[in-house]
Amino acid sequence: MRLRLALFCLTLSAFAAQAQDAYPSRQISLIAPYAAGGSIDLIARLLAEGLTARLGQTVVVDNKPGGNGVIGIREAIKAPPDGYTLLMGSVGANVTPAAVQKEYPFDPLRDYVPVSVVAEWSAILVVKKDLPVSTLAEFVAYAKARPGALNFGTTGYGSFAHLISEVFMQQTGIRMQHVQYKGGSQATADLLAGTIDAHMMSSAVGAGQAENPRLKMLAVASRQRLKLLPNVPTMAEAGVPGVEQTSWLAVFAPPGVPAAIRERLARELVAIANDPAYQAKFRRTGFEPVGLDAAATDKFYRDEITRWTALIKERGLAENAK
Repeated sequence: MRLRLALFCLTLSAFAAQAQDAYPSRQISLIAPYAAGGSIDLIARLLAEGLTARLGQTVVVDNKPGGNGVIGIREAIKAPPDGYTLLMGSVGANVTPAAVQKEYPFDPLRDYVPVSVVAEWSAILVVKKDLPVSTLAEFVAYAKARPGALNFGTTGYGSFAHLISEVFMQQTGIRMQHVQYKGGSQATADLLAGTIDAHMMSSAVGAGQAENPRLKMLAVASRQRLKLLPNVPTMAEAGVPGVEQTSWLAVFAPPGVPAAIRERLARELVAIANDPAYQAKFRRTGFEPVGLDAAATDKFYRDEITRWTALIKERGLAENAK
């Protein structure tokens, strides 16, 4: 009996090894848990293009918006952990909601596996055309004179855009109403229509709106000005220090994904991030390429969970702290 069991286990191991060696042998789905047109969707499409070329199999982006990423994340992590369903994620979708929301359904350390951090972006405070302000200082003064009258759009409670907006309000002493959307592109559409007053727009979306006369870009929440928007000052330059944060984007896999497949994917993603042609594509759309391998990503990801959890607690942004 023991011999047969041992032979059975060896056979299973051999089949598993063969399956990993043959990976990938069919189409791969990269789930983007937000609407098309937002920062996660944009980077997902660049990566799908690069992975398709490097892996020799088609990689398709599957948009599953809703619930601040919850709908798409749930579908991705319930898929078989075989490398054929991946998740395009970010700090605002995969880390911060767990520290902010009382009933967040996922554990960032248990329910999805980081594969590679691929890019980062900054937030830009953008207001609608009809708002009678031209600078950040004017906006702060206008909002202070109308506490609670203005509103701002984000991709959901606990998202990166939401947290940056909350930090901005704390630093300036203003109060605005929060309006949640399924994706940054929808918030941008309502900002263009004048439905909302302000939005912490991703630099990826902002890159495509730089010349739009229906928007006013007041400041960027990064330490340095963005190369694509050299005339937009940083928050600190405009008189509001303490709002310097960037958001990263990463590819995740379901828990239990074989180490060999995870490392193969990470190698290919790092190669894409280091490719000058793709670096130029990243930067044209408002991203800065990163490209961390599996081991570096794992350490970075754990450190980010610790850092953001501490920041949220310090700022009193968790739901149970309100």
